[in-house]
Amino acid sequence: RSLRTAQRGRRMSMSTARCTVGASTRTMASRPSHSVRSPARSPGRVVASAKAPGGSSTTRVALKAEELTVEAFAPFGQVCKAEEDGVEFGPADAQLDLSQGTPRFYVMRLRDKDLSFDRITYHEKVTQCLGALGDKDWYMAVGEPTMDVAKYPKHDSTDRALRVFRVPPGHFLKMHAGCWHAGPLFEPHVEFMDFYNLELADTNVVDHNTHVFSEVDDIVYDVMD
Repeated sequence: RSLRTAQRGRRMSMSTARCTVGASTRTMASRPSHSVRSPARSPGRVVASAKAPGGSSTTRVALKAEELTVEAFAPFGQVCKAEEDGVEFGPADAQLDLSQGTPRFYVMRLRDKDLSFDRITYHEKVTQCLGALGDKDWYMAVGEPTMDVAKYPKHDSTDRALRVFRVPPGHFLKMHAGCWHAGPLFEPHVEFMDFYNLELADTNVVDHNTHVFSEVDDIVYDVMD
């Protein structure tokens, strides 16, 4: 009898141990995780987008589009337009720096765009140029170069560091190296637009530095015209 009692006691202890482990496992599985994983990115692509969970709802901020002039766009780059054949090179021409890689000049087709954006990017190693083919206006949001993804441009009651310009047909933009930009943007009823783009062959692989407003600041910007 003493032997049977001892065996029964050992079986009960083992059973109790298994139940305890099982209950502990279930409790851990049901506990919510509060870890935040940064998005995967390729080498050379810097993306500032992580934030703590439980953030507030997204705020939509309207940005008024400005008329594009040489003077207004000067902090961000150059405004270039058609000139007569035979005019010699001068300060009004695009002042380019393509020395840090292989230049890439191509026509970029963009689809499904509208006049809203939630992220902004800069390229440190090239003076990118963008212009549209056709006869439609388009828009570009810009901020002065900071060469630091943590020092991104914002728009609030005291700071107009983030600005938007309407680009008419026949013009293209040369952006300073490091110029923050979001776009090209265009009206949502337009199916697609084609843009000629001058940058480096690997710009979007090794020199794509981005801040995501919607994830860090809970902001989406809407361009108003």
